[in-house]
Amino acid sequence: MIHALLLSTLLASAGALRPRTVIVTGATGKTGQAVVRELLKDDQTTIRCFVRNETKAKEVLPEHPRVRIGPVDLEDPENVEQRTLDGDADAVVWCATGLASDGSTLIDQISLPTLAKALPKVSRDAPPNCVMLSSAAVTRPGWSSRKQKKFERSYDIPIVRLNPAGILGKKLNAEKKLARATPAFCVVRPVGLNDDWPRGRPVFSQGDVAVGRSNREDVAAVLVAALDAADARGKTFEMATLKGYPPPSSYDDAFGALAYTPSRRATAATYALVQQLLPGVEQDPTRLEMGRRYEEVDSGAVDRERGAAATDREKAVAAGAAEGMKS
Repeated sequence: MIHALLLSTLLASAGALRPRTVIVTGATGKTGQAVVRELLKDDQTTIRCFVRNETKAKEVLPEHPRVRIGPVDLEDPENVEQRTLDGDADAVVWCATGLASDGSTLIDQISLPTLAKALPKVSRDAPPNCVMLSSAAVTRPGWSSRKQKKFERSYDIPIVRLNPAGILGKKLNAEKKLARATPAFCVVRPVGLNDDWPRGRPVFSQGDVAVGRSNREDVAAVLVAALDAADARGKTFEMATLKGYPPPSSYDDAFGALAYTPSRRATAATYALVQQLLPGVEQDPTRLEMGRRYEEVDSGAVDRERGAAATDREKAVAAGAAEGMKS
């Protein structure tokens, strides 16, 4: 009996000390690539990249002994489960998105819950082992008319008005499926990802009223940090990059301050704050058009009236975005 207990303890210790392996889906995308680079900063982490196109993956991902590339069909939950179980897997950072071949379902909705369930179970006080990259504004198409008016500068914005392929509602559905699949999750909802926006300090908020810009490298840093933060477990939050400030040495305090369910009063206070953090001088996101920038509002190149219908140009941009989501 003593020998059996000793062996069990030694095996548990060995498992705890074993270098972790993290799956990254959507690894060939811009944010996915940034997540891979961020994970490589830890010389004890092996990254398994679940990709659709191996050729493209080998072109854009670093050639490194701890980066493993393998084909996975994210439209096939059985394939996802088998590929997850075939190799070591301790955690996943989900960066994939796109419409399945049926043209109406996001691959997030299909395989994210399956992948989450296939990961090893973790204790109640452990950090999340499934971190999802989602998007700010996912709840806003379903807001009541009263809430739309109360938080107008978060509602009357291009992504909500046009909502290409209904992606916001589909992302929200995937979030809910993930939460039902595992308690060891974390959902990160960045505001507009902008390739020209510099790195800065990630600022977290809740209540889905955030607007502004996020730097991809900052998003990747937050996604990876959440994997090691017990205080990030079971939480969903938005983030934006505040330029001109350095990133914090640790995100632990910021994760710890997040609520599991934000109150209405906290949401109202957050709304007032995040509007002050908007880029530009005018700081009125309702004047934006899809595909246009805050700087163009400041210069007068874009001067949309609040509540105005989408222009033909905006509709074309939204249609192109929806087409680009097809797998």
